[in-house]
Amino acid sequence: MFKREPVNTVFFILLVVLTYAVFQYQWPIYWFLILGGTWFLLTIIGSTNVQLNYFYPALHKNPGVVQQKIALTFDDGPHPNTVQILKLLKKYNAKATFFCIGHCIDEHPEIFKQIIAEGHTVGNHTYAHPKNYGFLKSKTIIREIETCNQAAKTHGNVDLKLFRSPFGVANPNIKKALKATEMQPIGWSLRSFDALFSSEDLLFKNITKRLKKGDVVLLHDNQEHTLVILERLLVFLQEHNFKSVTIDELFHIKAYA
Repeated sequence: MFKREPVNTVFFILLVVLTYAVFQYQWPIYWFLILGGTWFLLTIIGSTNVQLNYFYPALHKNPGVVQQKIALTFDDGPHPNTVQILKLLKKYNAKATFFCIGHCIDEHPEIFKQIIAEGHTVGNHTYAHPKNYGFLKSKTIIREIETCNQAAKTHGNVDLKLFRSPFGVANPNIKKALKATEMQPIGWSLRSFDALFSSEDLLFKNITKRLKKGDVVLLHDNQEHTLVILERLLVFLQEHNFKSVTIDELFHIKAYA
């Protein structure tokens, strides 16, 4: 699944080579400190932003699409708000992808079924969305993924293949878990920040001022103010001849096994 070596491997090799040169040929040690510091800083940044593809490549945008297509995605549901979101998507003839939390699927199975029945795609967002997700062992992450997959299978009869990492976190343990479960990681190219801020104008402008074909937009269906932003965004998409499609359509991949 992961076709190319991550950037941190290259930095690590350079660090080893430079360490050898420092001690073998008495090179100035500040070269070692500069490269080592850069590698450490980049690793921290890469761990907190899956968009950088630092530990493994994820799909974030598809600029190669010919038509004016983008993908609206929603995290952290299903939630009672999801029902209203589905009404808006239907009203404007738009499709979206919902990265669902497993325990929310168990709590709102009918909403989960409705998402699927109305032609949207569902993906895995772990079972519990743990706050310490970035510090979990690979076995625990595998359990989080598999338990969410089981909830989706039980209530929606789908075998999930698309995965979005909570908080956009990436690290070697997550890479191991994704490889073990054969999940396809999905990121985003535009983040609305609707889970952090509630200013509708600010969030709307944050998306629309940079929106291009092939973009993947991150929203959350458990935030009430997202409903207002979404309708404004859907109107904007129509006015500018954009079409919102599912992740699997945007990237021409399979959403389910």
